Order: sequence, then C-alpha cells, then structure tokens
Amino acid sequence: MANRTGRVLHEAWAALLRNKSRAFLMMLGITLGIASLTAVICIGQGTRDRIMGVIATHGLDMLMVRAGAEKQIFAPTADRAIASLNEADASAIEAEIGNVVAVSPVQNQRGLETIFQDKSIAVRVFGVSDAWDEIRRRSVGRGEFVSQDDMAHASKVAVLGYRSAQTLFGGGDPIGQTIRVGNEPFTVKGVFSEVGASAGTEDFDDRVVLPFTTTSRRLFKRKYLEQIVLQVEDVSRMKETADAVRVLLRERHQIRAGDQDDFFVREPKDVKETALGTSSTLTRLLTAISAIAMLIGGVVIMNIMLVSVGQRMHEIGLRRALGARRRDIAGQFLLEALSVAAIGGLLGVALGAAVAAILAVKGVATSRLTWVPFAIAVGSCAVVALLFGLYPARKAARVDPVVALRGKQA
Repeated sequence: MANRTGRVLHEAWAALLRNKSRAFLMMLGITLGIASLTAVICIGQGTRDRIMGVIATHGLDMLMVRAGAEKQIFAPTADRAIASLNEADASAIEAEIGNVVAVSPVQNQRGLETIFQDKSIAVRVFGVSDAWDEIRRRSVGRGEFVSQDDMAHASKVAVLGYRSAQTLFGGGDPIGQTIRVGNEPFTVKGVFSEVGASAGTEDFDDRVVLPFTTTSRRLFKRKYLEQIVLQVEDVSRMKETADAVRVLLRERHQIRAGDQDDFFVREPKDVKETALGTSSTLTRLLTAISAIAMLIGGVVIMNIMLVSVGQRMHEIGLRRALGARRRDIAGQFLLEALSVAAIGGLLGVALGAAVAAILAVKGVATSRLTWVPFAIAVGSCAVVALLFGLYPARKAARVDPVVALRGKQA
C-alpha cells in the first residue's frame, strides 16, 4: 500500500516537473490570492494592535465632552466656533458628578504661527488646566507642565509637543527660551515626551499647550470651550458616569425633553467601536477580493488540468494497461492539484508578508506577522485543490485504456 502511494506521488511530481510552465500557470492564481489574503491579515492584525494602542493613548478612564450635537469620535479637521460649552460646565461636572476625579476645560485653535528666532511653524494651540496632562496621559519629557499657579496668574508659559520643539529648536534646549505664539511672547516651560500620530490625521507631537486662563483671557479672548475632558475613578461605572454628565449638561443648557443635545459625550468604547469598525469594513472588502482571486486561481487549475487530461490520454492508457487502478489515476491528478496549490500557497504567504512588511516600513500601513496566514493558507489551498481538482481527476480516472492507447479521446 505504501509502495503504491509512493509511486502515485512520484508520478504526480514527475508530471509537474515535465511541464513546468503549466505548473507555474496553475499556481499563479493561488499565489496571488494567498499573497493578497496574507497581506490583508498581517495589515489587519497590525491595524488592530495600533487601534488598541490609540485607545490606550486616549485613556480607558477618560470621558470627553465635545461642543456640537453630531457624533464626534476623533478630532475634527477644522476649527468650529460652537459656543455650547463653557468653563462653568466643566466646574459643574467636577463638583456634581461623584465618579469624576479630575476635569480640564479645553480650548484650541489650529494654524497659529509660533516663532523662535528665524524659525516658524503653524501649529494647533491648546488652552488647558493643570490636570490635563494626567487626564490625557501626556508625560513631560523635559521641564514641567502647567501649574495651578500658572492658571491662577494666567501666565504666559508654554509646553511644546515633541515635534514642535524639534522643529523650532533642533538639538538645542528650549526650556526657558521665549517663543511667540500669535504675536504674544511665551516662555517655554516644558516639552512633552514623544507620542506619535493618532487614528485619523491628529499628531499629538505637533502642538503647543498653554494655560487655559491665558488662552481664554489673553490669546483667544473667548469664553467657550471646544472640549471638556474628565477622568473617572471607577472605570466599570463609565456608562453611568457618561449618562450623568449628559443629564447634568442638558439641565444646565435648558434642553427640553425630546430635543437634541448641543454636545457629545465620547466614551472609550466609542473610539474602539469606530476604529475597529472601519478596520473591519476594509478587511472584509480586501478579503472578498482575495477570495475572488482564489476562486479564479481554482478555475485556472481546473481548466488547465482538463486540458492536461486530454493531452495525456496515451500516458493514462499506458498506466492503466500496466495495472494502475482508477483511484491511482485520480489520486495522481489530485496530488498534482494539491502540490501546485501548496507550493503556490507557500509562495503567496511569503509574498504577502513581504508586501505587508514593505508597506509598514514605508509608513503606508501597520503590519504584524502571526501564524494565522499560514493556517489560512494551508486550509484555503487544500479546499481549492480538492474542489477544483476533483472533476479533472475523476475524468482522468474514467478514461478507457483501450481507446486511449489507440490515440482516441474518450
């Protein structure tokens, strides 16, 4: 039995090696399908890891209240003059919501020119309280963050994002230096540690942070807020706390029952669901494309093998005459299909992983290689080979040896 199986396997490999171009065409579709599927899986895994990192960056214990009624998960791409939140709202949340341990009002404005000597950048400038760095988990790598004293005196001090500091000062020490933000002088008090970009287009390292009292009274000269960020004590009560904030703000803003809120309370789960939902949609689309490529590859295998059966009629008849059984012939053709699919699958995994890695190096996507592509490649190739190789194998097994040896097609 073992000898017969070995002979069948030997015949299958010999047939493939005798016609390398045919074998190459058979495996090409499988290789491309598995390559695209592998790239999708690697990029999907990497994207999921990145999203979870973004969620951790935003803070699992942080609620954010944004001005405006529409749903707002990530930062808007432009400034919006919506005056529905104010400092009194932030104070009320801190005083009246029991599970809240820290609150910071937030103002911001994009594109403010920031100058040091002959260098100038246009950055997003924030006005925040002394609790903001703890709530947003923004550690200061050099110097200090905004203090309560800075808040009390509306001090003209600034904390720079990592990239902003690099652009303005290069390798020099910015602490104690004077910069100009919107034509107002500010003393650099600190520099944030490097964070990187978030989901979307927001870059946490390209910004300037000032005391909220300074922006509201001296720089922006406005009372309304873009955001209120708050830190909760008990994360398991996140939804309860968010609901309490909604009720409080509706009362303060005198919003009647049935009317729409003029604010949006963003919970950590909103960030996760939105980011993963977008990633899942893209993954499903690319997976469908990969499945189509695999289907085309399977059809190519079946058609080429059907042509091969017609071309190898004499070979099949001779083997039958020498004692090969129908299942030996069918087994040989199935093994040819499986071998082609397996080699194509391995090449596809290597190609797909390489493409994903190159895209990651180029910064186009995030990638992580796991065992999943290999497992899916093995399963997919086996299924394709069996589905599309079975019919040609059965047709080869049904060839009449007498007719085949006479040179006629059955």
